[in-house]
Amino acid sequence: MERDIVGRDLLIFPSLDSTNNFCRKLLNSKVVHEGTVIWAHHQSKGRGLAGSAWESEGGQNLTFSVILHPFFLTPSDQFYLSMVSSLGITEFLNEFTDNARIKWPNDIYCDKRKIAGILIENSIIENTITDSIVGIGININQTIFGSHIPNPVSLKLVTGEHHPLKSRLESLCEKIDHWYFLLKQGKKAEIKNRYTEQLYRFNEKATFRHNNKVLTGTLRGVDGVGRMMLELEDGNTNHFNLKEVEFIQ
Repeated sequence: MERDIVGRDLLIFPSLDSTNNFCRKLLNSKVVHEGTVIWAHHQSKGRGLAGSAWESEGGQNLTFSVILHPFFLTPSDQFYLSMVSSLGITEFLNEFTDNARIKWPNDIYCDKRKIAGILIENSIIENTITDSIVGIGININQTIFGSHIPNPVSLKLVTGEHHPLKSRLESLCEKIDHWYFLLKQGKKAEIKNRYTEQLYRFNEKATFRHNNKVLTGTLRGVDGVGRMMLELEDGNTNHFNLKEVEFIQ
């Protein structure tokens, strides 16, 4: 079983509309080695979850996509790709700070501020994930953000230091590769346990919005398909899908 595949092939571009879009076109035209990374110094149409935009100052951050071929996963297990990506990012960031946490389902926070986001797009044939495009945006050296962007922060703002992008990308790829290799080995319990430990506001009482109603509950983790498990004040634990619930505070 191969290791050190993530980032083994690295393609760098001054500008692309979206690294995820480029990966899809690449996969449609040729066979692409697993672990290939497409890095653009600038994205003109970077995308986030559910059609939201990902904005990033050119040449200051890491905006890239990783191509994976997780044939060993069924569609019901696809959230594990989000878990291993999130764990790779938090492990990387926590080399410089001990405050990086995973804000369910696809953001990474330092304290109460967003430093990274993930967009994963899978291709599924019958009961197999044939390929996965893992799009990642991490604020590295940017220090000024648009006022319309809520609660942003960068690694430079956290550490007070300028960070070399290429060496930071190489380190991050190593971290993602580590967790992806464990997934290939079938160590789902280890991955899920670590993911749960790294969740933002895990085991803390917090306020959420669901169907225009405000709820108070305690985040208890995620279930096998990645739904948020929220214990409400009445003692019942509800399971919420993506976009069904959001943190208020």
